[in-house]
Amino acid sequence: MRSFLSAQRHLSSSGGAVIAYVFAAGLAVSARAQDAQIEDVRVGLETAGRREETTLREAPRSVGFVDAKKAEEQHLERLSDFSQLVPNYRPNESNPIASRPTIRGVSSTVGQLNRGSINPVGAEFDTGYVLDNVFWKYAGFQAGDLVDLSSFELALGPQGTAGGKNTTVGNVVVSTQRPSFERRATLETSFASYSRIIEKLNVTGPIIDDRLAYRVTAYFDKGDGWIRDQVTGASYLNNDRWGVRGQLLYLGEDVADRLIFTYGAQHEYTAIGAYTTGPVGNSFLVYANGTLPARTYAQNVALRLGKPILTFDPYRPYETNAGGFGERHLMVSNELNWTSGRYTLSSITAFGNSRVIGNNPFGNQELEINVGVFAPLVDQFSQELRLSSPKDERLEWTTGLYSLYENAWSRTYTRFGADAAAWYNRPALQRGLQNNRDSKSRTFSIAGYGQGTYHIDEAFALAFGLRDSYEIKEGSVFSWDQLYANRHGFAQQEAAIRAGGGQPFFDTGGQSKTFNSVTGIVNPQYKFNDNLLFHALVARGEKSGAINNSAQPILDGSLNFKGWQPLITKPETSWDYEIGVNTNWLDDRLIANFNFYWSDIYNFQTSLTDASYTDSTGQPIRTSYLGNVGHLRLRGFEFVGRWNPLERLWLSFNGAYTEARWLDYANATPPADWIWPPTAGSPSAPLTLSRSNTRWENLPLWSFNVGANYDHPLGPLLRGLGPEGTVRSQASAMSMSLGRTRRS
Repeated sequence: MRSFLSAQRHLSSSGGAVIAYVFAAGLAVSARAQDAQIEDVRVGLETAGRREETTLREAPRSVGFVDAKKAEEQHLERLSDFSQLVPNYRPNESNPIASRPTIRGVSSTVGQLNRGSINPVGAEFDTGYVLDNVFWKYAGFQAGDLVDLSSFELALGPQGTAGGKNTTVGNVVVSTQRPSFERRATLETSFASYSRIIEKLNVTGPIIDDRLAYRVTAYFDKGDGWIRDQVTGASYLNNDRWGVRGQLLYLGEDVADRLIFTYGAQHEYTAIGAYTTGPVGNSFLVYANGTLPARTYAQNVALRLGKPILTFDPYRPYETNAGGFGERHLMVSNELNWTSGRYTLSSITAFGNSRVIGNNPFGNQELEINVGVFAPLVDQFSQELRLSSPKDERLEWTTGLYSLYENAWSRTYTRFGADAAAWYNRPALQRGLQNNRDSKSRTFSIAGYGQGTYHIDEAFALAFGLRDSYEIKEGSVFSWDQLYANRHGFAQQEAAIRAGGGQPFFDTGGQSKTFNSVTGIVNPQYKFNDNLLFHALVARGEKSGAINNSAQPILDGSLNFKGWQPLITKPETSWDYEIGVNTNWLDDRLIANFNFYWSDIYNFQTSLTDASYTDSTGQPIRTSYLGNVGHLRLRGFEFVGRWNPLERLWLSFNGAYTEARWLDYANATPPADWIWPPTAGSPSAPLTLSRSNTRWENLPLWSFNVGANYDHPLGPLLRGLGPEGTVRSQASAMSMSLGRTRRS
């Protein structure tokens, strides 16, 4: 829980000025007195925010919702903040290239071993991200703070039949504040521990009365981290980012046009622990067969390098070549809505560019062995045309065309340091040698979609939707080295790089595949009375194959070519079945919604191990790569609600039970303790492990979030400063029980 102090200055057309101080974790004083109205949890159809949200008790599908008032009160600025208010969602954000958003546990690293081989620019996430009606495919476009939020919504189940791009488990839908024709300016300054300061600016008003309005928002977020490097003084896990968003809104007789420009950047030290060499303790791995390594890490450092261990304290590292993580992104979108008669034609055009420049440390203990860096550059273009029927009719429908083009380039490199030669016993492995892997991936997608809701009578309605997507995937991977012209020949340097874990020269050549993906939903709903609404869902989702940007040749010990790892995987298909009920008790003072789901995903894209190739001596060659798992199953339930036990006191709660199980996963990569070295008289380590009929690891079986909010007006105490004030007390708590990985 964060504690910070903020000051706000509000300027309006009346010329009044108000200063307010907010303590998010304790006492809050606000200059605007309002009755306690909690409209922060709502649900919506799969329409991903393209219709007016219904209230919690009226929605036909369970979705989490957070409004602007809640976000402002609790200082919710990042996706990780919102995840505590909606069930079964985790953004897993650390930086744009390491973020792996997940709904119901489905992502590229949560719940699985070794799925980190999925390159975030080569594959599509099962969880989509929609910002102001634009689908952004690459996780780098999710970077930055959300300082002008209008609403945050979590749409569960297969998406795409009402627009945007198709996803298999759900979408995160974010809407920002539109320009207003009422002049208003807000400047907010927040202070927190570790010298953190957050500045927010939000200015809006008319340019031409009733025709053209603008909004400009900006933020600056800077503060120290809580882990201090002992060599450079760098502050790890710090905050150092800024962003600006400009908008124009034009309103004509039958036309509305909204233009949005967004730019953001960050330079933060986020690589602590993830890329460092060596453990944080002088421990050793005990293999599954009971054998122990010959030496500990400290003994290896002393023997190979003749250096002492400086620290095993994880909060006092001695990193070498520590550098910040650089990122910047640019996003431009335009939404044009034209009304003809009772129908609305919408055109949504968007362009985005994201670039990351990594600068990871060589390693702890002031060692220079090697460092791995990943640096992607992504461009995205999208165009959508949508035609919508009038609302409040027996049959309401939306249909449209969607197209997307993504061009991504990335470089992954391993650079060797001054200690590499001694560590690997390779004199030619000099400081500055570098192994590079350049990868390219392109996606072209075009789709037609339609979704409608037929109101059979006042109680019963049936929503249905269908989408067909045609996609072309293109990819290539090229590996090359940076060498020196010195006393060590090129062949010696190449062999040294291979001994240090680098890849050989190779070029996969350009490859392409086409896919046709079908998404469909059937969503009946029955309103028994004003207090009970039953709903169900049967849906099929599909996403195209992923590009394996880590693909490489399979070689034996003598570097003889045996084959290629697959460059493009098979498509992934999901079937989702849900049934839920929305309940309303005590005259709206208690609302509780429950949703049960069962999902089967086939050809799930994750890491596999292939041991079918052998070397010249007949020994199997083990390689891991991005492939497809036959079948996995998700089942569980989610609940969300709010309770008003006393006047002005609101309790909010949400939670989930999630049971995720591999049903068909024969060739999983063994964990580190199952890869023991050959020992005379002992059985060999298994080349692969079967994970079939086992539960996922790193995924909570149960998760809960509980929060409380109490507002009380101060009366005339602050009348001289403006409207009546409010005392606000807020608290939130979360607990979860982690499931264990075992065969059951």
